Amino acid sequence: MVLGLVLFALTIAYIDREATLREARRLGAWLPLVLLPGGGWHAVRTLGWLICFPADKRPTYWRLFRVRLAADAVSYFTIRGLASEPLRVVLLLDRIPAEVSAASTILERTGMGVMSVFLVGLTSIVAMGSDAVPNAWQDVFRGIAVVAVLVIGLSILFLTRKGRYIGPIFEAVYRRTHWHWTEGRVARFIADVESLFLILARSDRRRLRNLVLLAVAAYALMTLEIWIVFWAIREPVSVWSAMFVETFTRSASVFTGAIPANLGALEASNVAVVRALGLAGAGSLALSRRVRGLFWAGLGLLLYPRDTLTSRQGQR
Repeated sequence: MVLGLVLFALTIAYIDREATLREARRLGAWLPLVLLPGGGWHAVRTLGWLICFPADKRPTYWRLFRVRLAADAVSYFTIRGLASEPLRVVLLLDRIPAEVSAASTILERTGMGVMSVFLVGLTSIVAMGSDAVPNAWQDVFRGIAVVAVLVIGLSILFLTRKGRYIGPIFEAVYRRTHWHWTEGRVARFIADVESLFLILARSDRRRLRNLVLLAVAAYALMTLEIWIVFWAIREPVSVWSAMFVETFTRSASVFTGAIPANLGALEASNVAVVRALGLAGAGSLALSRRVRGLFWAGLGLLLYPRDTLTSRQGQR
């Protein structure tokens, strides 16, 4: 939080506040249009999560949409990922076994995450040779590309290698030490989730192809959001420049996930890359993305499925 506040203060001091206010007035009239790509992104990611469930244990799309928004809203105001994934499992307990929802959640995160890394790496390679990117920033994108290649390579190795990973470790530890926790409820749950995850990931290539297409659509929607913001404030921007902005901000968010609401880090990353590309409207883009995040987080809290615990108590 302290780091976020420092970054936020530095960003406010760095941007042209008068120009940002003028652009924000133009942006305000088009705000509903600016929010649409974010809604499409949530819809696409929910569809990706839906297809990761086994066909015989698949909840409704609307239920998943509500759960996703609610979990992401709680995660938005705390630490991204740390609250979201476990809360998704909890909010589905009245309908889906915990190991099924956990495995499906991990598969959606893994499948779409790996493809997102691939797109980030590909765009970074293009940025390395683009005249629109300053030399110093080409080195930044080169570093992003190297990390992306490593992540993709390790992910392919993990998903294509036969056999399990965590389960055999617990079994080996128990044989050597006879520690009871290695055969306890938590260890069995983790092993069950791993087994189901690997079955889902390796058994249906059509599912993986669909996840790839949905990841491309999600990336395109976030790039479209950037293009719409610049269009609304009447500042020209190319599709490639919008992709460079999305690539850098998405990469920066990985390292700032511990900052609640990504406060300061979101603003700083958007302003830094937009200014580096020689574009105006950096403050407006940061402002629009903050408003979008707050809007969908607020909607997620509003749609929070409060009936989960009530349903479980009623079953008792």
